[in-house]
Amino acid sequence: MKNRFTKYLDKDCIFSLKGKDKREILEEIIRLAADRSSISVDKIRELTWKREKMMTTGVGFGLALPHIRLEEIPHPVILCGLCENPIADYGSQDDKPVRVIIYIMAPSGNQESYLELLGSVSAKMRDEETISEIVENMSKPANVLKALKRRRKDEPEDEEE
Repeated sequence: MKNRFTKYLDKDCIFSLKGKDKREILEEIIRLAADRSSISVDKIRELTWKREKMMTTGVGFGLALPHIRLEEIPHPVILCGLCENPIADYGSQDDKPVRVIIYIMAPSGNQESYLELLGSVSAKMRDEETISEIVENMSKPANVLKALKRRRKDEPEDEEE
């Protein structure tokens, strides 16, 4: 997989979120995404909620993966939000509260690259141990980043470009 989401992460992309419900949490991460990009809060909000109304981005195991595509950005903007309060009303596919949000804003051009990006999140975050390790290190962004970048035994190695 050539386009891994961790390639776009550093410790400044990891945030503690204080919201107590889905609306508060998503609004928090929308504002953070606007701060880290040249895109307006209003545009990010509109696209994020439009995507969320199509189908929940709560994928299970305590993970939510809201994602939008924009023509205006040259490369992905990815944030990792750590919920201080479990978000029970997120509407996850497994009905478990959300603790970790990987928020992706990607360029709208390359569909294959976009799907690789989403797939890399699923590959990394598909077990509760990874989510637990991230939640346990919530107050230590460097440790969260280390956990996100560590390759699991069952995870394929990067392909040569």
